[in-house]
Amino acid sequence: MKKWRCTVCNYIHEGETPPDVCPVCGVGPEMFEEVKVETEQELMTAEEKTNAKPAIRKFTYGLFVISSKKGDKVNAQAANTAFQITNDPAKIAIGINKNNLTWEYINESGIFAVNILGQNQIDTVKHFGFQSGKKVDKFSDVSYTTEKTGAPLLTECTAWVECQVEHQIDVGTHTIFVGQVVNGANLGDAEPLTYAYYHQNK
Repeated sequence: MKKWRCTVCNYIHEGETPPDVCPVCGVGPEMFEEVKVETEQELMTAEEKTNAKPAIRKFTYGLFVISSKKGDKVNAQAANTAFQITNDPAKIAIGINKNNLTWEYINESGIFAVNILGQNQIDTVKHFGFQSGKKVDKFSDVSYTTEKTGAPLLTECTAWVECQVEHQIDVGTHTIFVGQVVNGANLGDAEPLTYAYYHQNK
């Protein structure tokens, strides 16, 4: 029996697939990661892991909508792992769970877009994070455009960048995709949404 951990609240679910909705915090299956059984020696004791969690939670994150395409299909998910790696040329790294449909689209197409949300877009996080693109068309009632890469770009966000994947790094449950920025636009002056702000105001 597989085990799945909610990356938001750490709830553990047992089953062949992650649950449709986390019973603790309400996020969708895209926010779960499979818990792998470690065959190598653990680097931390249970006590050390417990002590480290409060420190890890103090890392600062944004909250983004990561989008991509596969043929004529588009999909996107909420994510908190997106950051700039280099300045010239500008490169962005994102972390995506291998079980997510967005991972499949990025892996096949080699492109992705990072839609940067404003603080007034908490409902957008819920829309793209609490349901799976494997079951619903998340863009059926969401306004978006496409430009250079064809990845969907939200018309209601504070900024977006399009990227072409240059490197992939396997980190177990997730893949880190490093992409060179090929296009971008600043759409407004709204304060960017952070993970901390989301949890304080959701």
